[in-house]
Amino acid sequence: MKYSDIPVPSAALTPLAASASSAAALLQQVEAARYAVLRRLSPSLRHHMVRHLQPIGLIYGVMEHKLARGEPDIEVLRTNAEKINEFSKAALAQCIDIGTWLAPESSSLVPLTAGVTECVGLLATTLHFRGFRLVNEVEGIDCLVQLGALRMVLIAALFEATDALNEPAILTLSATSSPQTVRLQLQLTPRDDGCVEEYDDGYRKLTWSDVQALAAAEAVDLSRQGAQVTMSFSIETEPAAA
Repeated sequence: MKYSDIPVPSAALTPLAASASSAAALLQQVEAARYAVLRRLSPSLRHHMVRHLQPIGLIYGVMEHKLARGEPDIEVLRTNAEKINEFSKAALAQCIDIGTWLAPESSSLVPLTAGVTECVGLLATTLHFRGFRLVNEVEGIDCLVQLGALRMVLIAALFEATDALNEPAILTLSATSSPQTVRLQLQLTPRDDGCVEEYDDGYRKLTWSDVQALAAAEAVDLSRQGAQVTMSFSIETEPAAA
């Protein structure tokens, strides 16, 4: 099935919108969608969290071996100690960053190019093994957007698009900016080679209503036409220093 053949649900997020409990129902829908994104993303986040810790054990093993031999080269040991310190700092920074996925701060901003690059880095390998190629053509757009909004909506859109497909595809990200907004576009193009590995990791797939709910909660203008998804983010400015 082609992505463009999948019907787009109504823009209404829930049939309870006209009821008195619509706000609570929408909040539950948003939180369920946010949890689904984090649950699906957890293997990638875990990998990024520990990648700086793994070299520390290797370096320590080398240092221990050299110390056991007697009369170690002090300069070499000092260099190894500095490497451990660098990896430790990087690991701490990565752990702190992972925490911002779980509890994002509304004041956190990111240049669009950097934010998209981060999301692509988290998902490119996973999607590759499933039969999709993720291409990032977003370059040189340094306008600031809400970090939490970009992360949640873009990752949800990528999961939803690939969950809905049963044929290999190329997913291309591009962007254009105007004085007030920046438009991030996700284009899906069928591939002639390869096959798709059906998602089956023990948790549910993402749906278009999930993406809609997150976009609405983050004030992101979201639309889908054929095989293209467009996400429009407001351009933010850094708060003035006190």
